[in-house]
Amino acid sequence: MFNFIRPEFFDIFGLLVFSFITILSIWSLRTERVVPVWATVILLLIGISGLIVDGAIVYITYIQ
Repeated sequence: MFNFIRPEFFDIFGLLVFSFITILSIWSLRTERVVPVWATVILLLIGISGLIVDGAIVYITYIQ
C-alpha cells in the first residue's frame, strides 16, 4: 500500500521533532524554568544531534 513512500520521507518529521526539542531546550535554558538543567542539556544534545543526522539525510536525498 505504501510502496511509494521511501524511508527518507519520515526524516522530514524527524527534523520537525528535533527542531522542537532543540527550541524547547534553548528556551528552557534561557528562561530558567522548572525543567532540571541536566535534563535540558540532554534534550539539547539529542536535538542538535538529531538535527544534524536528519538534516544531512534530507539534504542528500531531497535538496542535493
